[in-house]
Amino acid sequence: RLNINGKQIATTEDQTILQAALDNGIEIPHLCFDERMEAYGGCGMCVVEIEGMPKLVRSCATKVTDGMVITTNTDRTVAARKTALSMLVSDHRGDCRAPCMMECPAHTDIQGYVGLTANGQFQEALQLIKQDLPIPASIGRVCPHPCESACRRDIIEDPISVAAIKTFVADKDLFEREEGPYMPELAPETGKKVAIIGAGPAGLTAAYFLRTMGHGAEIFEMMDKPGGMLRYGIPQYRLPKDVVDSEVAIIENMGAKINYNTKLGDDITLEYLRSQYDAVFMGIGAWKSSGMRCKGEEAEGVIGGIDFLRKVTNNEELKIGKKIFVVGGGNTAMDVARTAVRLGAEEVRVLYRRTEEEMPAEKIEIHEAKEEGVIFDFLVSPVEVIQEDGRA
Repeated sequence: RLNINGKQIATTEDQTILQAALDNGIEIPHLCFDERMEAYGGCGMCVVEIEGMPKLVRSCATKVTDGMVITTNTDRTVAARKTALSMLVSDHRGDCRAPCMMECPAHTDIQGYVGLTANGQFQEALQLIKQDLPIPASIGRVCPHPCESACRRDIIEDPISVAAIKTFVADKDLFEREEGPYMPELAPETGKKVAIIGAGPAGLTAAYFLRTMGHGAEIFEMMDKPGGMLRYGIPQYRLPKDVVDSEVAIIENMGAKINYNTKLGDDITLEYLRSQYDAVFMGIGAWKSSGMRCKGEEAEGVIGGIDFLRKVTNNEELKIGKKIFVVGGGNTAMDVARTAVRLGAEEVRVLYRRTEEEMPAEKIEIHEAKEEGVIFDFLVSPVEVIQEDGRA
């Protein structure tokens, strides 16, 4: 027999304090206890005081003895549980939601579609992805995949190739499915309509989900083709434009309308859109290149990375010369450098102000740029662009 919180109870010697308490309707806070498993006492939440013992004990791992006098709720036990809980919540990576899912900007169910793909359920995987991400074939090719950096599989080998898996199932749906690409079920028409500024990733995503909910979606795009930075800011070798077009076609087939060569402020006003539509979504993108913030950067022959890539995509005239300096260490810098190689530059040199290990560009992009002959200079930064005959 033993006493818990003043209550006399009878039990057997093979039970723990926690089991005896629970069997008699006495609640002791606990997290890790499971009667099917051997007691471990890992969470530290089930501590109690035993008369005559100076230290708190973990009730899930302490066997009962005859005559025990136990108190479950004291200032000491409450303080100990608060400390244990604080320690648990301070670092419980992966215990609630998978780290990969938490790191994904779209919070896609990565565990779900990776598992479905492993089972050969490619269409089910694609549909699960599209619950959160409507253009996976495009995004899978260019996403910096922070999910892979967070993947705990890296503890024992290499992280799961999440982006490649996403691209794989998306391509099978786009290009191999006999009945054509997957079309989501659309809710009944609501009669509401939304104007969307920009046919880039944000605008296309908005149109996709608006159509699934039964709302009208009309996009106004300043360029003559869709995709935004997917088309004009990422080179063909990284993202083939037929992939972008195929995914845009699905959204158009869902009923979204796209108006090209229509620029907000020049061809259409926000006031007009507000008067004609129930809502306006702004997805105008970030088209302005970052400057070097040094003297002479406005000189002829100096061009922003995004502007350079856009001109290449549009087949506009570019006088690049034989030698090109690319300032920066991100993915755009790698795209510019590798594109310049493809345009025939004899020497392409990347200047980066920090070390190679600190470069924000994807490691594979840096590696492949080196293989293509791009030269890297680290711990350097431009202080002035010198002009000769009016050019840099």
